[in-house]
Amino acid sequence: MNTDDRIREELAARTDEIDRLDLDERSLFGMLSRVFTGNLRRWATFGMLLTLIFTGLTFWTGYEFFTAADLEARVFWGVLVLAAFHAVSMFKMWFFMEMNRHSTLREIKRVEVEVARLQRP
Repeated sequence: MNTDDRIREELAARTDEIDRLDLDERSLFGMLSRVFTGNLRRWATFGMLLTLIFTGLTFWTGYEFFTAADLEARVFWGVLVLAAFHAVSMFKMWFFMEMNRHSTLREIKRVEVEVARLQRP
């Protein structure tokens, strides 16, 4: 058995797994849950925890901004609310990029399986 045949057999064995992944990723929450699998699951959990912390920080600093009495306090709280909001935005961007990476990898695997199917005699 040559290398091409072994690759074809391996890709054929993974076909069921790829089809199952397709069913899991039909919704936004399904795609988001895929971020919490694989090698980066601890980083994703840490990122989600930081996102929740910075979201709370954004609301708190926003409240302090609108209830500040003088201009100095408003500038201080305004800068903090903008920084916290920016942090939340960057964490969300990271999650969406991870979701895109998982989707792209799934599509590449799907193309590999289809190429292997086309090459079968």
